[in-house]
Amino acid sequence: MLGIGDLGKTALYGHLTKEDIDAALDAALKLALKESYPIMAEADREGCRLEDGNARVPRCYHRLKSQYDQGGWPSAHIPRESGGLGFPMSLWAATFEDFVHNVGFLWLWASPMSIANGISQLGSEEQKKKYLPNVISGKWGSTVAFTENQAGADDVARVTTTAVLQPDGTYRIKGAKSAITSGDSDLFENIVHCVLARVEGDPANVTGLSLFVVPKYLVNRDGTLGPRNDYAVVSLEKKLGLHGSPTVGINFGENGNCHAELLGPRGQALGIFIAALKGCPFYGVVSTGIASAAYLHTLEHARTRVSGPHISESQNLDAKSVAMIAHPFVRRRLLSMKAHVEGMRALVYYCCLCHDKANAFTDPAEKEKWSGLKDVLFSIGRHYTAERGLQIAETAVKMQGRFAYFNDYPVHQFMRDLLPFGSWEGDASGNILFYLTQLLGQRDGQDFGNLLKEMGRSIKEYGEVEGVRDLAGDLERRVNLLREMGLYVATCFKEGKAILPICNGMPLVYFMGDICVGWMLLWQAGIAAKRLAAIFKENGIDGGDLARRNEFLSRDKDAAFYDGKLHSARFFIKNILPEVDGVATAIRNEDLSSMAVHENSF
Repeated sequence: MLGIGDLGKTALYGHLTKEDIDAALDAALKLALKESYPIMAEADREGCRLEDGNARVPRCYHRLKSQYDQGGWPSAHIPRESGGLGFPMSLWAATFEDFVHNVGFLWLWASPMSIANGISQLGSEEQKKKYLPNVISGKWGSTVAFTENQAGADDVARVTTTAVLQPDGTYRIKGAKSAITSGDSDLFENIVHCVLARVEGDPANVTGLSLFVVPKYLVNRDGTLGPRNDYAVVSLEKKLGLHGSPTVGINFGENGNCHAELLGPRGQALGIFIAALKGCPFYGVVSTGIASAAYLHTLEHARTRVSGPHISESQNLDAKSVAMIAHPFVRRRLLSMKAHVEGMRALVYYCCLCHDKANAFTDPAEKEKWSGLKDVLFSIGRHYTAERGLQIAETAVKMQGRFAYFNDYPVHQFMRDLLPFGSWEGDASGNILFYLTQLLGQRDGQDFGNLLKEMGRSIKEYGEVEGVRDLAGDLERRVNLLREMGLYVATCFKEGKAILPICNGMPLVYFMGDICVGWMLLWQAGIAAKRLAAIFKENGIDGGDLARRNEFLSRDKDAAFYDGKLHSARFFIKNILPEVDGVATAIRNEDLSSMAVHENSF
């Protein structure tokens, strides 16, 4: 669908063949099913513990970690020139998704994303030599230590951790950081922190913040580990979910001797962080993958759980009970879950492909186009998938009834683990505000316009395909509505009414996300309709003969797969997508009750 294999024609990804891509996908799936999935619940029950100032992860993680290291997975996303496998983001996402069911472990072994790219792009040659090989290999872990009790994503300027310059050019860090995800672990020989701090004397606002490399154990010139750095792991959070991931509090420099090195330009931490955030698809892949796992577990439950007679037999007192999947209410929920998951997955992979094309193409105009598309889809690929993914996991719990509360049924773990992904690394309100004010209208709306053109291209290509023609018309009307709403938001900012789109930030993300998912589903349905017609023709199946068609679908997996794509698109575009009409109407009502109500009136 996305033509990810075509990236192999570029100089940047020319080392990848179709065989390489297929082999990576097969290896990731096999490893996930054999080693990762079976220990998910065990790790959740055991959790982490703090012993003698060190965090201990679930015991079952140690074998799993060795398997991932042997496969080279920790370095898959790292460029080859830095020692990684050099996967494009779109291929990385497809392999990475296989492991997200076990996200507590995932965060630990995926931690090189926290600092490896930062050191690769911003570090000195000495820092690259000192840290990158062991971080990329997975031998050392890495984390981001930004949050303080009084300074989260909502007010990062209030960071009080300080750095004092030393005569040799290094720094000494002092301060307390809280809620550091995977901040310490016995899976690694060393932990390399990326710490947000203010150099003593620098401005007391965001322009005074810098990034620092702070290792748990100092690294000698020959690469061996030296003494423990001057910091203490002082707490281990007890959380609703992610029990296998150690979230810790650290006091840096209690004795005034915590060694640190400046990473990147001084005073540029916020800009560096935003650039990294825009280029990281981690959250969208995790949200979609967990939602997919929740759906698949629910599908299996619905197929095997017997629950009452079919509605057509409601008057027959002797009617036999049937599987849940036969009931209308259950089928509607299942198809909604399926459609959302398939649309979100395609959207997240598309965002990754935009990132890859922006990196791989040499034509400046093409690079600018695909980079802009990545930016304009930033909040959709992140917050929309997180919110919709959580709703899917919640639906999974509801559909499995009392079983969902039992530890032998993992859907409640999916819901618990997915819950924070809408807020991490900048809460939803802050990220959406940044999206509305900085990204949606960037380059005078050219990037938003390019998104509409890409949607229009799909509608034109598949608008005359038998079986999806009416769906293309429905989507086209919503794409036109999206164009109208984009102009409306721009007008609000120009006319001094910015509070209107800001108050409706999350509804706007839902609005745009649903239209994007509808686009992805139409794209898939257009391809599926052509291939299904070819399969029917090859096998002499008359698509209008429902009895023979259904019999064929029951024994031909490929045909059933394409038929499912058609129904996913039809259900979503006919039943879910029309909701955007009401959202647009509500936003353009320009009601500001939420701002007018007095605090004492809540």
